[in-house]
Amino acid sequence: DEKNDTDATSDVEIRRISEEMTTRSGIDRLVPGAVIDSRAFEPCGYSMNAILYNSYSTMHITPEATCSYASFETNAKLKSYHSLINNVVRTFKPKRFVLTMMADEAGLGQIQDNPLQSSYTKPINVPLKEKSLIYRRSNLASIQVEDDTCCIMGNFELEDAGEGRGLAMQKGLDNRAQSYS
Repeated sequence: DEKNDTDATSDVEIRRISEEMTTRSGIDRLVPGAVIDSRAFEPCGYSMNAILYNSYSTMHITPEATCSYASFETNAKLKSYHSLINNVVRTFKPKRFVLTMMADEAGLGQIQDNPLQSSYTKPINVPLKEKSLIYRRSNLASIQVEDDTCCIMGNFELEDAGEGRGLAMQKGLDNRAQSYS
């Protein structure tokens, strides 16, 4: 019985920490109105699943001193992903990121202002309060997966990255996890 009480308390505390991390980091604003199930991990890490109508979003974060990893995935069908990309990038402020899109030819044709089109040369400009983060696509690759389905991947790098944000993201999640305990 004592072990079950400890496990229940631990689960309640993990849920509280997870929800606080979701709110304080701004992750909840990436999926407004969605039902969110989040989980913080020891010693550090985070996962989130969200559902809104017929769409899902999922996020995984593994902050490490040598290399941090964050992913955001959704099946939300949008005419433009510009705002969503900006909001995800604004949340993490990475030095570089990979954007991957998988869709059939008709779906790709419906996307406006697609940063993965080969003819797209504009940088991704992510406005912040004090300045903007400017990301330029460094390369682009695509593969035909099925008869009419494409997987397109583009690497984007922050201009004038200076001191990297990847480590800052790792330190931020470490500090958040410590401050929640």
